[in-house]
Amino acid sequence: MTDIDPNAWRTLVLDADSQAGLCVIRSLGRRGVPVTAGSEFDHSLGSLSKYSENDLSHPSPTDAPEAFVDRLYGVLDEDDYFAVIPVNDATSKVVSQAKARLEATGTIVGIGDWDQEQAVYDKARTFELAESLDIPIPETHAPSSLAEVERLADDIAYPVVVKSRSKYVRDLAGRLQLHRVGDDSYAADPDELVSTYSDVLSKNEHLEAFPPLIQAYVPGETTTTVGLADEGDLQAWFQERRLRTTPASGGNSTLIRGMRDPAMREHAAELLDALEWTGPVQVEFMRTLDGEYYLIEVNGRYWGSVPLAVASGVDVPWLHLCQLAGYTPTSPPVYRDDVVQQRLLYGDFKWLAERLSDGHPSALAEFLATFGYATPVFARTDDPLPSAMAPFRWAEHRASKVYEKAMGALSSQSEDAPEEMPKQVATAPDESP
Repeated sequence: MTDIDPNAWRTLVLDADSQAGLCVIRSLGRRGVPVTAGSEFDHSLGSLSKYSENDLSHPSPTDAPEAFVDRLYGVLDEDDYFAVIPVNDATSKVVSQAKARLEATGTIVGIGDWDQEQAVYDKARTFELAESLDIPIPETHAPSSLAEVERLADDIAYPVVVKSRSKYVRDLAGRLQLHRVGDDSYAADPDELVSTYSDVLSKNEHLEAFPPLIQAYVPGETTTTVGLADEGDLQAWFQERRLRTTPASGGNSTLIRGMRDPAMREHAAELLDALEWTGPVQVEFMRTLDGEYYLIEVNGRYWGSVPLAVASGVDVPWLHLCQLAGYTPTSPPVYRDDVVQQRLLYGDFKWLAERLSDGHPSALAEFLATFGYATPVFARTDDPLPSAMAPFRWAEHRASKVYEKAMGALSSQSEDAPEEMPKQVATAPDESP
């Protein structure tokens, strides 16, 4: 690929306020690609990077997906961009669904067609395919109604988890609602399952048309095979394990490192081949104590911990852009598996608090030792401004969410509503970017 001219590949990177988005910007920018940082937030972390030449604000893809697409179309139609790359889950979903319209501007859209994407956005379809390939999966049920849950509740093994078939689901107003797995998503017996499932549906009316899955809980360690595929061929890849998550039972990764296991790669490659997958992808497994890998989910987009792959020698964003330009990406002959990253410091504090409250005082020493060997994801001496601003951006976002919840509660009380305002119930795994 010696004839490449990165300066001709002007790229709009969306979700620039996320870790993964910032990583894509840094990866492309240091290769000489002119990058614009796109985000629903003003002064995103990506726009503060020295590798970003311009920034762009746009409507929220979750709260106003149609307005977001209109804004994106207008920008691509007026300006000369080689490619636009969505990063996070919701943005990737909206962009994929509008891909034909956006590509009419002459810009390459760095996400698959919706026909490809929905095969993994609907987890029921993903697990059905995996089962047909004899890839191990947790016992999974896809009930069509609460009545069906009540009928099967006595016939399944416990514990189980109730999880959304998609991380983001459109509500009745057309907004995308996030669903995560939380401690209240688990059930230990038939009565608790029916109660949990009923609670999810009552507080999320839009899920009645897209009922959640019921899946056996598989204890173990979360591991992933990630990389870049072309028509089902996994051409560049990396593997990682989550050393810590919040909640500790499974969720957002807070401490991660690389690994290698041919068996996990074989499962991932077989599934991607059946999907005929093209583009970035994360295939997540639960590794049990006996070394068995159970498929947990497939994310057909960039994943939150992509900085670890890049730091370990697999520069997925750069390889992806080369793929969009018509080149064949190749994985390096070897990658580092000794890099440890502290991905979410505030999440790691939550992990510590949970472990201490559960009666594990040794967690404090384990937590403090991390600062001696792990690298904070945002930390880059050659690009310090996003690193310096990251804590303030997180505090700003958290304060905004607290304010919204408080105002919602006050509004509910002042209107003397006959019932409580619906609360979002956690129902699907979240590897936040």
